Amino acid sequence: MDKVRLAIVGCGNISQLNAPGYLQHPKCEVVALCDTVRGKAEHRARQWGITPAIYTDYEQVLNDPAVDAVELLTPTFLHVDQILAALQAGKHVSCQKPMCATVEEADRIIAAAARAGATFRITENFLYYPPIVKAKELLDAGIIGEPSLVRLHTTRVEDIAEPAIERDPEAVVWRRDAALNPGGLLYDDGVHKYAVALYWIGEIERIMSMVNRSDAFMMEAPSAAIWSFKGRNCLGVLDYAASPNLVMRGRYVPVDEFFEIHGSHGVMWVTRCSGEMYDLPPVMVFKGAETQSYQVPMDWRLSFDGAAADFIDSLLAGRQPRLDAPTSKTILQIALAIYEAARTERPVRPDDVR
Repeated sequence: MDKVRLAIVGCGNISQLNAPGYLQHPKCEVVALCDTVRGKAEHRARQWGITPAIYTDYEQVLNDPAVDAVELLTPTFLHVDQILAALQAGKHVSCQKPMCATVEEADRIIAAAARAGATFRITENFLYYPPIVKAKELLDAGIIGEPSLVRLHTTRVEDIAEPAIERDPEAVVWRRDAALNPGGLLYDDGVHKYAVALYWIGEIERIMSMVNRSDAFMMEAPSAAIWSFKGRNCLGVLDYAASPNLVMRGRYVPVDEFFEIHGSHGVMWVTRCSGEMYDLPPVMVFKGAETQSYQVPMDWRLSFDGAAADFIDSLLAGRQPRLDAPTSKTILQIALAIYEAARTERPVRPDDVR
């Protein structure tokens, strides 16, 4: 294979961030767009300046011999069937997070991916975001010594100051349906943070949590979880807060993060992520009276560009990109363990969630 011919399935809000990395890759061609609403796919084709095949039926995509791979940007409750069908059809699969809704579904995907002669991954853009990658590089270099605590803070708002993409409010309706989703923010958005925790420190062993369910099903704020990492004298703290009347500086989504890592020799902050709330360098290291700032690219869209490039490059090189099916199952189990720990008011091990 010297070029990847890709179909983007689902042309809603998130496609505006996922697609550019594929469109600009010299060895990728977006040959098809699929959406149940034909007008959405046609609109994206005009927006992106391409002339792909337009489909409204996913089966048409899988039957198209011109398609090598699919990028699934569809509602999570559709993932398991769409992933299994694509793998069975011999298509390479990149699928928007979360992987699926249940551990049983995850096990089916793992088995199918192991059997398939095609590549499967869950798209996790946070692992390609330059400030998060820089923090990993600094951690591995020992700049703050041995980590002892990682805090992953998220602020959710209603509005952002300078939106750079279209936002269709109907696109989130299915997320608020408890019959379709096992949770709200701590599931749908939280998987980003659990992936970062695994990337920076390692596996999570035991979780305790408190989860608030507000009238807005997705909100789940204020909420907090604390966990231990396997084989490390290090804790993780996850917290969500809501500031509904705050208009946040940002361009893409009504959320921002502040990540903090304490180590034996210093403290590191990652101050810039999904939003632009903090007017600070994106990565900062504090060591006594010394403060080091690291200016790295910090447009959040770059994380999606990196994820797209890794998928295409991995297919051409014949290697596995992040995140593979077993790791994606682990991240799902962490989300479900947080809900179980809140429900039972007891510590829960992600490995025990079935």
